[in-house]
Amino acid sequence: MRLLFLLAAVGSMLATPALAQQAPYLPFYSPDTVQVHQLAVTHRTAVQKYLVTPKSVSGEYKDHYKKIAQEACTDVYNTVRYSALLDPVLNPYVQRVFAQIQKANPQLPPVQLVLSRNPEPNAHAVGNSTVMLNVGLLGRLENESQLAYVLCHELAHIQEQHMATGLREQLTKIHSKQVRKEVKRIVADEYNISSKLKALALGLKLNSTYHHRKYEKQADSLGYALLKRTSFDTKQAYRVLQLLDQIDQPLTPEPLALGQFFGCANFPYPLAEAPAKPKSIFTVAAPVKTVMETSDTLKTHPDCAKRMRYLSELAQGQITDGPSAISPEFARVVAQSRLEAVQSWFDYDCYDHALFEALQLLRQDPQNAYLRSVVTLSLYELREHLLKHDFYEVVGNVSKHHHDNFNQLLTTLYAWKADDYKGLLACFAQNGSTAPAPPANEYALAASYAAAALSGEPTAATLKQQYLAHYQDGKFSKLLFPKPVSSKKSIR
Repeated sequence: MRLLFLLAAVGSMLATPALAQQAPYLPFYSPDTVQVHQLAVTHRTAVQKYLVTPKSVSGEYKDHYKKIAQEACTDVYNTVRYSALLDPVLNPYVQRVFAQIQKANPQLPPVQLVLSRNPEPNAHAVGNSTVMLNVGLLGRLENESQLAYVLCHELAHIQEQHMATGLREQLTKIHSKQVRKEVKRIVADEYNISSKLKALALGLKLNSTYHHRKYEKQADSLGYALLKRTSFDTKQAYRVLQLLDQIDQPLTPEPLALGQFFGCANFPYPLAEAPAKPKSIFTVAAPVKTVMETSDTLKTHPDCAKRMRYLSELAQGQITDGPSAISPEFARVVAQSRLEAVQSWFDYDCYDHALFEALQLLRQDPQNAYLRSVVTLSLYELREHLLKHDFYEVVGNVSKHHHDNFNQLLTTLYAWKADDYKGLLACFAQNGSTAPAPPANEYALAASYAAAALSGEPTAATLKQQYLAHYQDGKFSKLLFPKPVSSKKSIR
């Protein structure tokens, strides 16, 4: 499941030692859904109250507005219900920072912060009551002040009512007399009706993007003012935009050394260490990119360079330019956030991303038992989907919009056959350099079963019994041991 409505290398190197001094962290899981359901209903109700249908507009405008409002309510309910992270470590931490901002800015409307399991590095405001912070973004920051500025930026969107304003502006444009007249004229044409309608829609979309970027600049400015009222370091606001400008890049730029993970003497499978270069004799010049490809329109956080210049002027040059030192406390937050993000990729059935992120983190922490469990479980699930002929549902396509590192892994995954996975997993276990310990938790026990089942070992049955005995309602019970679908014949 890939959500649509919606870092530093220094941090990754410093986070690992801090984590090693603590008890091993495992991603949070609770089978109790009552609390998150109640929280989701609360936020859905708040959005319903906020998006009130305008009166002095046409019937079509009202219907369109109601439809969008309903979709927004459904989206916020589903987002909170299925991704709110109510763990005992990260959630209290970010809530404390959020409370400090609110205390220093009593003029703000009552707003709640929801920490989301979403692994995408992002945050957004919904209505005038909710700030959503993705755990994927938390794991790419360097300190508390950077987190505070991200939250201040989203609070600024709420204070300025950007969601409702943007919606009204866009609908007013769509339902204007000029647009309606243009649509009628295009429909009456004899040729190229479809392409002309698409061009009109693109113009409206670009117009919406312009307004969105205008709001981002406003939120940067007001967010900076909100941050100044707190005890957090305002110099870090600029650094946040620096991080966002490169946040679409992986944690480390080096290609994955797949051979170090999955290659060994017993399974001499060829594993590419870097993306293949073009070999055609006709490749005499670098491909020319289009304007759209060279712009930042496809980035998760566009216009960062412009926003950085603006914020630097606003701060009168008092900025942090470059990586910041990371405290032991925040290093633990970063490390734990990254583990939660890895688990989220896995839970969303994005086994390519789960495998990629786990392997990246294993380079800094090669003996992390949890990460090794995720790799094993990902290999197991990839093979299962390959056998079921729906591999494409859990593995993305190679794309120019992906980083070379991720494309390298995708290319390799598509080259592996079902018979290869047993050897790959055996090599991965062998390359762990330490003897495997008895399963000490649910994740390790699930991975042990997956490894035994994939290899066809008789211990798989025993491990299955152990898992179901200890974790009947566990995180992996439905995934690893789905109940057979009954084929009852209908009585006529």
